[in-house]
Amino acid sequence: MKHYVLLKLAEGADIDAAERKVRETYEALAAELPFFLEPAVYRCCTSRDSNAHLMAACRLDSTEHLETYLTHPLHLDMAKTLGPSVVGRMTFDHA
Repeated sequence: MKHYVLLKLAEGADIDAAERKVRETYEALAAELPFFLEPAVYRCCTSRDSNAHLMAACRLDSTEHLETYLTHPLHLDMAKTLGPSVVGRMTFDHA
């Protein structure tokens, strides 16, 4: 399955730091979890109120692995670190 996360950051948030944190976390998860594949982080190239600032994507071997990924300490740490800067979050999963 493919898992996508879109993050909209607060006005004045450090987008560079947020992007770096997501990228580093996704790379670490890929090294640690054999089912966490093809991590990618994208930064929006246009400025519109409706746009997210960052999109992260990965492929998981199956839907059963989603909960393991979401509760992994690396993911929880990333969410805690970014939490104060995030004003909107949306996820999307497909097989």
